[in-house]
Amino acid sequence: MNHYQKQKGVVLIVSLVLLVLVTLISVSSMKNTILEEKMAGNFKDRNSAFQAAEAALRDGENYLFITTILPLFNASTVGLYQPTSAGEARWDVVTWTDSTQVRTYSSSLADIKTAPKYIIEELPPVPVEGSSLEAGVAQENKYYRITSQATGNTDQAKVWLQSTYKR
Repeated sequence: MNHYQKQKGVVLIVSLVLLVLVTLISVSSMKNTILEEKMAGNFKDRNSAFQAAEAALRDGENYLFITTILPLFNASTVGLYQPTSAGEARWDVVTWTDSTQVRTYSSSLADIKTAPKYIIEELPPVPVEGSSLEAGVAQENKYYRITSQATGNTDQAKVWLQSTYKR
C-alpha cells in the first residue's frame, strides 16, 4: 500500500482552511485601512475649518484695530451687535447663513467650501483700575467679543471660535 493513498485529501482541507484565514485577515486589514483613511480625511477637514475660523477671528480683530471711529453696535451695521438682554448667546441667535447678519471673511482660503463668517459684540465698558473719578468721568476700557464660524471642505466640519479684544 502506498503512503500517499492513506492521506485521502487532508491537504485539500488544510489548504482551504488556511485560504479562509488569509482572506479574513485581508478583509479585516482593508476595513482598518479604510477607517483610518476616513479618520485622516475628517481630521484634515476639521483642521481646515479651524484654520478658517482662526482667520475670520483675525479679520475681526483687524477690523477693530484699523477702524478709527467705530460705528454703533446696534445691528445697523452688518455683524456688529450688543450682547442679548435675554441672556442667550448672540452666536446662537444669529443666522450664520444670512449675509445681512454676519460679516464675511475678506480674503479667499483654499480647501474651504464657504467663506468663514464672524460677528463682533460690544461688551459693557470696564472702568480702568485706579482711574480718578474727580473729573466726573472715569476712564474705561472697551472690550469686544468676536465669534467666528467656519466650515471645512464639507459642511460636516463646523468650528466656532471666540476671542476677546480690548481697545
